Amino acid sequence: ITPVVKQYEGETEDGTGFMGYWAKNFYEVDPHYGTGQDLKELVEQLHARNMTIMLDIVTNHVGPVHSARDVEDIHPFNRTSFYHTLGIGDLSFNEYTRARGKKPGDLPLQAMWSGGQCPRGESCNCYTCEPLTNADFIGLPPPAWDACPYGKMVWNASSPCPWNLLSAFCMPGDYGCQGYSEKVTLEGWFYDLGDLNQSVPFVRDGLLQWARWMVETYDLDMLRLDTAAFLPFDFLAELQEAVGVPIIGEVTATNMSYHAGIQWQHGRPGLDGVLNFPLYYTARAAFCHTWFPRATGNLTFLAQRMIEQIGGIDHESPYRNLDTLGNFVDNHDEDRLSYACKGDAARMLNAITWAMLVKGVPIIYYGTETLYMKGQRDSFWNYNFTRGRGFHFLKVLNRLRRDYGLGTAPMKVMPFVNHQKLTITRGENDDVWVYLNNMESGDEVVRYCSNAPQLPKPGYRWCNYFTGEEAFWDSEACLRVRDNLPVVLVQRKEGDNLPGWEDTWVKPTPPPHGKDNVYDPLG
Repeated sequence: ITPVVKQYEGETEDGTGFMGYWAKNFYEVDPHYGTGQDLKELVEQLHARNMTIMLDIVTNHVGPVHSARDVEDIHPFNRTSFYHTLGIGDLSFNEYTRARGKKPGDLPLQAMWSGGQCPRGESCNCYTCEPLTNADFIGLPPPAWDACPYGKMVWNASSPCPWNLLSAFCMPGDYGCQGYSEKVTLEGWFYDLGDLNQSVPFVRDGLLQWARWMVETYDLDMLRLDTAAFLPFDFLAELQEAVGVPIIGEVTATNMSYHAGIQWQHGRPGLDGVLNFPLYYTARAAFCHTWFPRATGNLTFLAQRMIEQIGGIDHESPYRNLDTLGNFVDNHDEDRLSYACKGDAARMLNAITWAMLVKGVPIIYYGTETLYMKGQRDSFWNYNFTRGRGFHFLKVLNRLRRDYGLGTAPMKVMPFVNHQKLTITRGENDDVWVYLNNMESGDEVVRYCSNAPQLPKPGYRWCNYFTGEEAFWDSEACLRVRDNLPVVLVQRKEGDNLPGWEDTWVKPTPPPHGKDNVYDPLG
């Protein structure tokens, strides 16, 4: 769940702190969420249902700071000496924070983009849109609907980016970008959010003690650490040791060696896990045909990146623990999956199946299960908490993970030459075969003409876990399916009945007043 600490109250000149990332008092629960006792009761009820809770925390920054007076109200970090002031020179703290850091080159110096990952005052974007030429129609990759749909995105030679960068813009860990500054990345601010200085003993000890207090007081099972890429590694290592529960850090990067380094550096363990941004950027573009370098509509490239991550014949995985990678296809900072996929149910279900079944921890953003929620941070109660088809689809995927022990099971990645398809297997003996595609919804027959599973055990047959139907191979040894929804094959005894996911679907209660046709997400 989102951070629960007390936020800046009401409307400020910078907006509102409703999302949980503008801390004002670290030791109080924001009354809009409830009380500390309410949180304890929530955790107790979750544990009673054999569920766990992961709480989002922020140790990088607090809420908006525009003056020394603003700092006085922040508990317990109420002195200006507790905050980074990189580049302050002869300015007073009030003068330093006055510009609000909302434009490239502003003070405070910015940790993200201009100043941090590329020269101060310049754009960090690596690509530009150019018109098509006749030669481009030979071997042209699929167009991205959301960027340059009538042209092509090409590397901008005048940008600070190296030509082979896998990021759309210079990001943490993109050391090849001109002007990259690790110091500014770690000590710069996020716009006008006061950046805590973890090198100050009071701040460092205070954050470690507070995080441990939260875990012990509320019996938390895991933590998500916001903006982990902007914190020094030695602090991350101490934080992980202090809290006593796994931490999954937010590290917005495409550089896998840098990303993996958050788990382990120079013989020292860091955070237990990291959110899997390197694959998120690629997977979302591959399934939804949004733009990202080399990834648009390209499941073959996604497979290559997955193999790079898990290791292969010619290389080991750079990660200390693959099972603590947080896999997702949308979140609170990005457009929702329904927007990215333009509401195409098949593409969305393929993307969700990928997130649920690849190695790591699956993360589904609230509302994604409805398949139609479009607002990035919409209140869920406006949608009547529906238990529609998307909900039951996820329920079946959860059952599959449980029934076949997929939590930490091995994974193999099998790319197709065709960029529209991808196969993965899970289990010691390739017990589960997952066939995915990125084609638009339609009634056409889909054929997977390579990566066939092994022969079933005697007396068994391969069945689609979603539909209960026996798998069918045509005369060319291609797996044939009636549509482009994801396919998950498991072995079932002949004569066993495997119910399909729609067999358990119950029509939800009527939509709230004014919500027309909200229970028709699949068209």
